[in-house]
Amino acid sequence: MFAIVIFAVLWLLQTVFLESFYDVMQKNHIKKIADDICNAGENTELVIDTAAAENSILILLTDNSGNILYSADEYSPSYNKKPYSDTEHGENNNPYRSEHSEQSYRHLPEHYEDFIERLGDNESICYTIEHNRENNTLIYGQRLPDNSILYINTPVGAIGSAVSIIRVQLCAVTVLALLIGFLIAIFISKRFSKPISQLSEQSLKMADGNFNISFKQGFCAETDKLAYSLTYTASKIAETDKLRRELLANVSHDLRTPLTMIKGYAELIRDMDGEENTNNDAEIIIREADRLSLLVNDILYYSKLQSGAVKFEFEKNNISSLAETTAEQFYAICKAKSIDIIKEIEPDKYVLSDKKRIQQVLYNLISNAVDHMKEGGNIYISVIEKNGSIRIEIRDTGSGISPEELPYIWDRYFTSKKGRSKGLGLAIVKEILVAHNSNFGVDSKKEIGSTFWFELKKA
Repeated sequence: MFAIVIFAVLWLLQTVFLESFYDVMQKNHIKKIADDICNAGENTELVIDTAAAENSILILLTDNSGNILYSADEYSPSYNKKPYSDTEHGENNNPYRSEHSEQSYRHLPEHYEDFIERLGDNESICYTIEHNRENNTLIYGQRLPDNSILYINTPVGAIGSAVSIIRVQLCAVTVLALLIGFLIAIFISKRFSKPISQLSEQSLKMADGNFNISFKQGFCAETDKLAYSLTYTASKIAETDKLRRELLANVSHDLRTPLTMIKGYAELIRDMDGEENTNNDAEIIIREADRLSLLVNDILYYSKLQSGAVKFEFEKNNISSLAETTAEQFYAICKAKSIDIIKEIEPDKYVLSDKKRIQQVLYNLISNAVDHMKEGGNIYISVIEKNGSIRIEIRDTGSGISPEELPYIWDRYFTSKKGRSKGLGLAIVKEILVAHNSNFGVDSKKEIGSTFWFELKKA
């Protein structure tokens, strides 16, 4: 299509409108020569001679009566000033007649009287005399500042034969160009379609569950960017799929234990002859059922957090009082494990937050510290004002976290190298703090302890 458009334009310019363009260009060229002669000053004769020789034209300078003052054409380098007419100077007073033969005089063109009549009082005139189909004459006339008349005569040959030659050439070139254009179009289309086809085929493999693929690059920036995006997408989907599998495995593992215990104790109650242990066994069943319910609730709550279904209600809350209240819930379990909770809470520190969700963050972080504490350790809970924000820290003297595991502890159902599942507690903490636009993090050293911290905007 590109080749067709280009050659359609060429056909119009080189054949249909060629004669019109040629006439316009010739007229503009002659006018430019006339302007150069008018502006030549003392070099007028030299400019006339040069223009006549280089452009194969006849140039005359005459007075109003048609007497030739100077002339030049392509066949003679120049003429000296031609004699004025005998009526003006007299035959015997003409200095050139005695020195030059009659043949040296240039005669005016046959149509000069018509030229003078057309020029009239006009400053310039340009027209074409049509002689026959093969040859025309372009006439240009202009009055010069000294009241002399500039006459320029140039033949305008018909370009029909040239147009015929151009048509033949264009026919051959058009066929050749269309053939080349067709071949190039096939080559480029295949070059473009091949990487896109490869991307499509690999995408179908990804849809079938094969995420360990890399999309080829190296054709052009756009397809390379698409290949990179698909490769990145595949890696993220693979990561998500891996987490999904781990989630199912961990949930299955965590659910299996309480369910086994519920079933076992239920069978024990069923098979007992007496009833002295019935209450204790029933208590175990209830506790494990509660644990199972809590685990399921965590899964559902985390799903809601990720989907944006949980609505946060931000208001002014006393974070100091909230930390005190949450810590009290762990006194009994910490006492049983000989763990001391040490509070370093500045009083009456207010933040803008969702009270219920932040309490859940505090609960999960303290619970996490208790789970990883050895007997006789300490848990430090601090609330301090720092750089215009309220910083909350939960520090323990437990087993700590290894450096290679530290970047992943916020991931849902992250499992340590020891095979211990972290559950959804820290993943829920992360989602809640992100919703509060809170800075948060963890500092930990193996066998020394960990410090979980987050900051909330001061109210």
